[in-house]
Amino acid sequence: MSLLSVTPAEGIIVTEDDLSAIAKKYGYEFKDNEKAEFTTLLAATCNAMQFVSEMDDYQPEPDFTMTPRENIYFPTKEDNLDNAWAYRFDLWHKSPPSTLLKDKTVCIKDNICVAGVPCLIGTDVMSGWIPKTDATIVTRILDAGGVIKGKAVCENLSTSAASFTAATGPVDNPYARGYSAGGSSSGTANLVAKGEVDLGIGADQGGSIRIPASLCGLVGFKATSGLVPYTGCVSSEATIDYVGPITRTVMDNAMLLEAIAGVDGLDDRQRAGTPFLDQVPRYSQILLDTKDSGIKGLRIGVLKEGLSSKIMDAGVESKFRAAVKVLEDLGAAVREASIPMHDIAPAIFGATSKQGGVMGRTGRASGRRQVMLPDLYEKMLPTTAESIEKMSVVSKNALFAGEFCWQKFPHVYAKSINLCRKLTETYDEALKNFDVLIMPTTITPADPLPLPTDSAVTKMSKTIGKLDNTCPFNATGHPALAIPIGFVPSKADASIKVPASMQIVGKHWNEVTCLKVGFAWENAVAWKEF
Repeated sequence: MSLLSVTPAEGIIVTEDDLSAIAKKYGYEFKDNEKAEFTTLLAATCNAMQFVSEMDDYQPEPDFTMTPRENIYFPTKEDNLDNAWAYRFDLWHKSPPSTLLKDKTVCIKDNICVAGVPCLIGTDVMSGWIPKTDATIVTRILDAGGVIKGKAVCENLSTSAASFTAATGPVDNPYARGYSAGGSSSGTANLVAKGEVDLGIGADQGGSIRIPASLCGLVGFKATSGLVPYTGCVSSEATIDYVGPITRTVMDNAMLLEAIAGVDGLDDRQRAGTPFLDQVPRYSQILLDTKDSGIKGLRIGVLKEGLSSKIMDAGVESKFRAAVKVLEDLGAAVREASIPMHDIAPAIFGATSKQGGVMGRTGRASGRRQVMLPDLYEKMLPTTAESIEKMSVVSKNALFAGEFCWQKFPHVYAKSINLCRKLTETYDEALKNFDVLIMPTTITPADPLPLPTDSAVTKMSKTIGKLDNTCPFNATGHPALAIPIGFVPSKADASIKVPASMQIVGKHWNEVTCLKVGFAWENAVAWKEF
């Protein structure tokens, strides 16, 4: 029997009611004998679908002999006071080919696959998902001699800029208990800031590396689109997916980026310009080699629109402008830059994110040539009233908004992708006159975590002011580095001081210049005393 035929295979059962449910969505009424004929054709279509469903999957398999996973356990509250660990384990390479990260301890965000270790993705919508494969970045950390100590909590379905949505409980800011650590890489930021690990990995679909770095006093880098392979990480919308380092220093960040960057031959996000492994710049050595020359003469643009929001926090702006003065004192040529389109960039990003994200999270992403994770979708789908009930306010909003926008604005996703390209070219044009652009990473500081009884609107308000300056560069693909620049008063209580941050945005594939600026500032100032 041909799997591509007009005759259903034995055991394939599709009813006219099944077909009618599909037609009803479009308001279509069948004529004459159409319903019976199309029911037969629909059943025949299921021949191949059922056959593929029963086949073994094909994902890269790790070498468990050389990279054993030991002491896997779900942490108790006594061992996890800030709810930052998702799972604990010990994972290393018995004979790593590199010593770049020798004996450095690492935590990775819990939307990143480690074969044999449960993956929660911050939700209890599903349970029992144990990935079969290692993400490429996991393999590369192990190959560089790093020791992975566990997975760090991520926000619910990796969807929140504030740290109150994970099913395992809210993650506290390491500098202010009861305040947000940012999201969605909240656990990674908390653990790195407290020194429980040397290095951390986050993922970023709008700012989820840089926002937690900003609120927790860390260095977070969303590199150029495609530089770091996303293979084996749970996707939201492929055009805005990034994974990268969260560290305490710029030097550590450069070192970790060096270990994980480069083509892997699997991730179709990696485009022309992505270096092969032997072409990846030696970022950490470049910083050491150029430390004395610093940033003298470097052209730095202070993005006017990055400071013009009506909700710009006065303390953050004052601290940022003081940090800019440090760059001037270091010999950089600093002047204002204006990109009016920056003001509307979050709307363009939002259209891509809302409509693309709902497709990704409901298993409907298509057009990909990469390692997919069907075992996740087998656990998580279909989406039901019961599973929606278990979602956070932010995840529910993303689902409802995404589905509604596809119905109300079915053409907008495609237009937003085109406008992202226009946005990219607009920043590129400005960067012809500057080596980097700078702005506050988040325009408001960490907020108090909401109460469980707070309304949906109150909870959603905790994310306001966090993505304004970060999400544009997910849409455009430019490298964006967040560095800590001191403490500012909390808006809720001036006696509580929380970190502020500067974002350094560079030209595509020019991570080195972003790192140089951050490294120069870091070496000139003790940020905690600034």
